[in-house]
Amino acid sequence: MKKQAFINSAATASSAQSTHNFMQYDRYHCEQGHGWAAEDANAMADRLRGKSVQQVGWNNATNGADRIVNGVKIQTKYCQTAYKSVNAAFDGDGYRYGGMKLEVPKDQYDEAVCLMEQKIREGKVQGVSDPAVARDIVIKGHCTYDQALKIAKAGTIDSIKFDMKTQSVTCGITCGLSFTIAFVDGIRSGMSPEKALAKAAKKSAAAGGKALAAGVGTQQLLRTAVGRDLAASATHASRHIMDTVCKTEIGKKAVEKAATLLTGQQIAGQTAKNVLARGMRTNMVTGGIAMAIQVVPDAVKVCRGKMSGLQFCENTTSNAVGIGTGYAGATTGAVIGTAFCPGIGTAIGGFIGGLGGGIVGSSVVKKVFSIFY
Repeated sequence: MKKQAFINSAATASSAQSTHNFMQYDRYHCEQGHGWAAEDANAMADRLRGKSVQQVGWNNATNGADRIVNGVKIQTKYCQTAYKSVNAAFDGDGYRYGGMKLEVPKDQYDEAVCLMEQKIREGKVQGVSDPAVARDIVIKGHCTYDQALKIAKAGTIDSIKFDMKTQSVTCGITCGLSFTIAFVDGIRSGMSPEKALAKAAKKSAAAGGKALAAGVGTQQLLRTAVGRDLAASATHASRHIMDTVCKTEIGKKAVEKAATLLTGQQIAGQTAKNVLARGMRTNMVTGGIAMAIQVVPDAVKVCRGKMSGLQFCENTTSNAVGIGTGYAGATTGAVIGTAFCPGIGTAIGGFIGGLGGGIVGSSVVKKVFSIFY
């Protein structure tokens, strides 16, 4: 299997990790789906600004924070008007999120501050009496209400932009690694530095473009009814796998440990299984798209007589096994990376682990098929 194929397997696994870690795509189709899309978009914007982000709200804790940014707890409310967004943070006892910031749509910020000032005057924010504090409580989201609506839907410019951001780390690592390997190979084969550089740039752009297309394509698909059906089938399969693994005490502890490290929260039992099963589900869908991208060109070559049937079978099997073992490696790498640096460490660890897992799996397949040559 070519070196580029190993990179493709790692990129696929890393892409699935990014989708799993940065998107609540299974909720985007709900009535309040734009609210979850806003949470994801604002969290990603913070990450790209170098901030430490924990999306703790995925556990749906009552009156809990949606995310913690550099130690600051934030609750996100994206309703149709500023009045509704602010009022959604209050109940009969007053402000529901004491000690937290209230994030509202970018286009509602000024009006939301005025509304919060009035709430303070009315004594509905416990422990706060100065209306000027409203500007400290209310924070401006990175996207508008309309943008959040579009991010939750497939085929919109805003959703594609968001997907490109979630895949940016995977794409960047893929480009960098592909460039390095191609450049070194070029120099070793006797090319001049200029030609090796040109070759490496071309390979890097192709690899990065393929990784980005597969990642964005997967995330767009998962917003559609077809994508949700695929995800539902993958969920059933992944849960069965998790149930099998957790039949032993060692397997159960390994699953709980991995899920705890990935989420940054102490979780156990069924919750832990759900965390890893959700990641497996995403990888199955991402892997399927990646397989199609890799297999179709080879199938064309077979039809044109430029590739043997045996070589096609080897390539297809290697890709499939490489993606599967790549995901296992990516999950392990993501766990280790998260322990060191949540966010960027998760992505880099996932890519490196995916590369290692892909190499191991595909190498085994190559040895098996060597029997037939």
